[in-house]
Amino acid sequence: MRLLRLSPFLLPALLGLPLHADDLRTVTIRTPAGQMKYDQAIITATPGSQLKLVFENLDEMPHNFVLCRPLPDKPDKGLELAQLAWQLGPLGMEKAWIPDSPRVLAHTGMVPPHQKESLVIQVPQEPGSYPYVCTFPGHAMAMNGELRVLQEGPRFSSLNYQLFLGDWQTLPDFAALTPHRSGAIPDRLLTIELEGLSQHFAVRYDATLEVPADGEYTFFLASDDGSALFIDGQSLIAHDGIHPANDLRSHKLQLKAGSHPVRLDYFEGTGEEQLYLAWSGPAFSETPLSRWIHPSRAHPAENAASATVGIPLAPANGEAIIYRNFITETSPRGIAVGYPNGVNLCFDADQMAPSLFWQGAFIDAQRHWTGRGEGAQSPLGYNLLRIAPPGPALAFLPEPTSPWPAKTARAEALHFKGYHLDAQRFPTFRYQIGSVTVAESYQPLGSAAHNDLHFTRTLHCQAPPGAPTLHLRAAVGPLHPDPTGWAAPSFHVAADHAFLRGEELLVPLAFPQGSTTATLTYHWTP
Repeated sequence: MRLLRLSPFLLPALLGLPLHADDLRTVTIRTPAGQMKYDQAIITATPGSQLKLVFENLDEMPHNFVLCRPLPDKPDKGLELAQLAWQLGPLGMEKAWIPDSPRVLAHTGMVPPHQKESLVIQVPQEPGSYPYVCTFPGHAMAMNGELRVLQEGPRFSSLNYQLFLGDWQTLPDFAALTPHRSGAIPDRLLTIELEGLSQHFAVRYDATLEVPADGEYTFFLASDDGSALFIDGQSLIAHDGIHPANDLRSHKLQLKAGSHPVRLDYFEGTGEEQLYLAWSGPAFSETPLSRWIHPSRAHPAENAASATVGIPLAPANGEAIIYRNFITETSPRGIAVGYPNGVNLCFDADQMAPSLFWQGAFIDAQRHWTGRGEGAQSPLGYNLLRIAPPGPALAFLPEPTSPWPAKTARAEALHFKGYHLDAQRFPTFRYQIGSVTVAESYQPLGSAAHNDLHFTRTLHCQAPPGAPTLHLRAAVGPLHPDPTGWAAPSFHVAADHAFLRGEELLVPLAFPQGSTTATLTYHWTP
């Protein structure tokens, strides 16, 4: 942690204001590795409040954070201040590229790679947009954002959801359905990013809103697809059916001070999924109650998640989609496959083994398609499943008790031969181990709408007659037999001729006729 650096314009102690650590709201802004940007392009605060800003540099280059007064005539994203910094020339590094300008409200020093620095900021009393920028030469065009000072109203004091799976054209009868999942939403902002689902689901939200004083309040609602808002059990805004979110509806309502129950019903058919809810009152401007912000509104809520999900990839037209890049928890030769029913996997072409399975949304390509494209991308969905630790899935064992080969950079005796795509672009991975050639494919089964996603894994093996027995490590974990196969805490696997060796489920592959096929079925378990 570097030294605390406070601007005299904003230091509460110098202004005679009380400063208590418990009163500070902490906002962390990071610089993702290789992306030349701040991970939050917008932060919001109320006039006169206090912020503890933590600036964390995750990049391989030094950066700073400079908060600016806005120009009176036009927004400039802090570029005018950055140009003054560049004019410092040889003095730039000594002054941490901070120009002597009344526009500078607060700043860090030049924060080296993988270090961080903190600021305590007294937010200006005047509402408006205050730009922040990295003034290191050449960075400001991409590394900029804004602190929006808004007079905001209360948010929900509590927020819970019930998630339902199904294919509807209008809002369903929620009372007749059994929730797939339910729980509290900790940040108390409406979100439809639940379990990575992108279609065929519905959500019922129940919340409590604290009305600060008697008066007239306006509620705003937009959704893709249908939604319905209820206040105190009474219908306020109804916008059912399949439609985009470009129609922002509003309704005024007289409310008494105190707690009021709020219910919002929402469903998503296909296509985009969006939901915006906000309210305004006599003493505050339009205040979002949702994470997603309608494009026509000027005051977005803070949404760190929006900085990390920007270019989602998805299968289409009944075909699989393949993504070859750096994937979390697999080798640099990971091959991710998204199937059209919501089953996804990553195949490790160094180990010739599946490294990860998941359900729902496939993957977000923003990390690799913007900036310098560095880092590993995590799956975008839910119910991540690892059936075995990293390492080869096939091996010749000298003895039945011989230990399974350890993971190496590239599995010994295994050679990747590429993959073939069928008519649906489903890949069949081809590789060789010793004298055995293998064609490995996956077939997705079930649907997210019915909560029964599973898949089969098939290995077609060709070998010279009399080749030694090959073993497939089908799964690893605290497995136990049941009438249909083998069960672990997070999955179930069915495989003919499988046997348990400690926590390893092995399938022997013999070649008396020169070829053999093994088919395994995997299910996620609740």
